[in-house]
Amino acid sequence: MSMENKQEVAEAIRASAGDDAQLREKVRALVMKALVDHQADPAAIREIMRDTLEGVGDGLMARGNQASGALREAVVGMDEAVGRSVYAMQMAMEEAWGMGQNFAATDMKATMSQFKGLEDDLLATLKEASSKTQGWLQGEYADLATHLARTGTDTGSQVLAVMQKLNSRMAGVVVGSGADTMATASEARQRLTAVASGILRGLADALDSKR
Repeated sequence: MSMENKQEVAEAIRASAGDDAQLREKVRALVMKALVDHQADPAAIREIMRDTLEGVGDGLMARGNQASGALREAVVGMDEAVGRSVYAMQMAMEEAWGMGQNFAATDMKATMSQFKGLEDDLLATLKEASSKTQGWLQGEYADLATHLARTGTDTGSQVLAVMQKLNSRMAGVVVGSGADTMATASEARQRLTAVASGILRGLADALDSKR
């Protein structure tokens, strides 16, 4: 099933939230599928998180407050999926480096800016969901956002790993390969397209492995 629009994502998640059985794994797989269908575009990731929480909220509200423990499982599954998309970015770039491909400083800055705010986006999405919800679920969303802000998320740890890799490489590019920093906009776009393809392949491989 392809999930290329808001309604498809929310409905698939809503159906999964109707049952606690392997909820975390189901949500993780569905979110990863949506990320693949949207080519893991950072703007799409933010939309997918909102759509996921909309579906989760609708599914859990239909079950009543006895489903409060399921919200954490669903959000952890979403967090893991987004974190894996960031990990796929890191692996794609490391694979390119291993093959001798160099990235210009402009490419790396663009990549860093695209992903470094994803953890904040995840927490903001939880708070937004809380503000739009009523009853017991509103408090559950708020409490979970506070908890994750304190303990950290899988997405955040993966973003940190990517930032560390890119910062290290950035220093090497600036000091040791000044010519790369002068890459044209066309070259930068081509390199970023190659990275995006690597993300997509990584996500697809992860889904196949899960199956």
